[in-house]
Amino acid sequence: IHQKLKCSYFTKFAINLQNVIPLWKEVEYYKDYQTKLKSYVGDSKAKSIINEALYLISLGTNDFLENYYTIPSTRSKYTIDQFQDFLIGLVENFVKEIYGLGARKISLTGLPPMGCLPLERSTNFFNGNGDGCMDGYNVVALHFNGKLSGLVEKMNKEMKGIRVVFSNPYGVFMQIIKKPSSFGFEVASVACCASGMFEMGYLCDVLNPFTCSDASKYVFWDSFHPTQKTSQIISDYFMKHSLHEFL
Repeated sequence: IHQKLKCSYFTKFAINLQNVIPLWKEVEYYKDYQTKLKSYVGDSKAKSIINEALYLISLGTNDFLENYYTIPSTRSKYTIDQFQDFLIGLVENFVKEIYGLGARKISLTGLPPMGCLPLERSTNFFNGNGDGCMDGYNVVALHFNGKLSGLVEKMNKEMKGIRVVFSNPYGVFMQIIKKPSSFGFEVASVACCASGMFEMGYLCDVLNPFTCSDASKYVFWDSFHPTQKTSQIISDYFMKHSLHEFL
């Protein structure tokens, strides 16, 4: 049994713009789930389920690409290093909240090489910088992952009975992007959806005449998200290198 919590910190404006679920709302949903679970299986069984469940927490990419680098007011308030520290603090508080509600087995997923997402490569190209990855964004991802790894170590030392692991997608994801053919892919620079450069979400479906016919040949489904095949490779990597501790 696992709970998957995909978390983001966003300003009120960004929440409305991106239609994302902020951290505080995730906690409210989790409390509501617990109430329903207890009414269904009883308090004792519910406590066991909650304690033994694996909580997969994914965070960060939206916060940087759709908040910090997109909304001027965020950049005016924080340097990039300050924003990273701010997010780390929010993550720590979030984990402490769900820990207080019974969560004990937690995986924190770090950032991918976000400068290599098709959307960022396309932006790079149209800004006259070539069609390669945005290296500055990748440096931020590496720094943030380092801080997240440090947070995991800290929480394991300070919080009794908890087990937190850091699931780092950066290395394996970069290998896939640099050598896609080694993983059975043909295209890594653009996505399967439509033009492969900017589209995402509702613009990506089989009814779009420009969407590719075989997504398994592509690393990315849309300009922001990997295909199912890519996600499976990364999930398998996590199972071998971090999540195996919970088996």
